[in-house]
Amino acid sequence: MNSTGIEILSNPQPCAHIVYSYTDVAHLADAVCLFTSSGLRKGEAVVLVLSDPHYAPVRQRLEREGFELAALEETGQLVCANAKNLLANFMLDGIIDEHKFKTKIDRMIERAKLCSGSRKHGPVRVFGEMVDLIWEPHPRATERLEELWNEIIRIHSVPLLCAYSLAGTPNALPQPLVACHSHAIS
Repeated sequence: MNSTGIEILSNPQPCAHIVYSYTDVAHLADAVCLFTSSGLRKGEAVVLVLSDPHYAPVRQRLEREGFELAALEETGQLVCANAKNLLANFMLDGIIDEHKFKTKIDRMIERAKLCSGSRKHGPVRVFGEMVDLIWEPHPRATERLEELWNEIIRIHSVPLLCAYSLAGTPNALPQPLVACHSHAIS
């Protein structure tokens, strides 16, 4: 990753919608760890919506950096959610229930805001990879989900990092999906 990507992940602007496409899971874990650890060190809350294969690598990197994850989760400064389970709350057969999505994500972010370090109602960062679970079988639903995320990040003034695996795909991320984001890094 170049220095611009490092800067974007370390110091994302409010309402930044960052897309990170990757082929190497280790690189993804490094990027998510940088995004997360930078926020936690600043006293920000972080919401991680992780797929099963990435849960352990991200947590291990954060622990190696000295974070006591159980304590952070207990205070609410760190929220870890399972991407597949969360997606099942508002999507069925490729159709998104927009009201359920907004309600669920609004609640997660609002709770995290209340637990930002020593500040009440402080900054929050969000990482999510629900879109990675659906972009190939449901491209239009994925684009709509990214549009809904744009609404959420504007309302809450939070940066969002999305991840898409390009492993096993012949092409780059489709342009309509890239266009939903303010920054693209790889």
